[in-house]
Amino acid sequence: MDHLDILGRSIADPVVVSYLADHEKLDAFDFRKNAEIGFFGGFDSGFGLTAESLLTYKAHFEEVRSRGLPDDGEMIVTRLSFTGPDAIRSVQRAYRATLPFGLVFGDSSDVVSVKLGAGPFQKAKSSSLPEYSAERSVHSHAVGDMVVIAKYDAGWRLMAVYLMQADRNQLQGKRGKGSLLKHKIVSGNGSEVEALRNQMPTSRWRKAMAEGDELFNEADIAKAETGLNTFLDRVKEATEKADAQAIRAAVRDIVLLINEINGTSGMIETLERDELGVLIDAVVKAAGFTLRDDEDITGEWREW
Repeated sequence: MDHLDILGRSIADPVVVSYLADHEKLDAFDFRKNAEIGFFGGFDSGFGLTAESLLTYKAHFEEVRSRGLPDDGEMIVTRLSFTGPDAIRSVQRAYRATLPFGLVFGDSSDVVSVKLGAGPFQKAKSSSLPEYSAERSVHSHAVGDMVVIAKYDAGWRLMAVYLMQADRNQLQGKRGKGSLLKHKIVSGNGSEVEALRNQMPTSRWRKAMAEGDELFNEADIAKAETGLNTFLDRVKEATEKADAQAIRAAVRDIVLLINEINGTSGMIETLERDELGVLIDAVVKAAGFTLRDDEDITGEWREW
């Protein structure tokens, strides 16, 4: 089964139809129960395929690989899931065919990285409750135009794999990775970077908190503020050294920090996301980068 050839195709594409038929033979129980909403497989069946409407797909992703239905009925495949046995959820059936990339349930996180040819760009603790699943850690890997999510138990043994299409922001961020080095860093622009320190959004966040906005808490605001100050310091230093790689690394690290904060508090909503995006863009431009209007330099790592 060629799992890697499925994402981005119409649910009516003969390649996808054959792929689904093969999987239905593996486990037909409730396989098409939720097909009308674009989900094939079962929660405990070991396999799942998710498809989204054409309109929703185009809002988040780039190229459609194939079409097979009229616009109002078209569904495009965006996600595949393969789950293994779970020591806590005994009803969960393990996926019975070959996993993508030669992965095997029980592989260590190091082995998974080797097989994928890429280390994780994000590591997180599982959101599952102890009594619900043995899952404990989640690693996300960028592989080509896909995101591969690997989930591990407490012993760092692989217990689930998800294949997803990289969304538009992630792809633009990946392309930006190659183009950043082509920009001219202006070594005398450190003072322009420093001038942006007073545009950090944390002062507004504290004011909103003081006025009773329960979205915010001081611990997370302080953590974000410390991270943003470190980001500015690193970009200033890298600007003086004309070090484009170091600037990109500073962007990555502040985005990952905000991911972490938002993962626990959920305080980065639309306004906060826009504030952070404007600041990060302004800092990078002050260092000497030229960003396209549609370019999101945070997209490769951002989850908020």
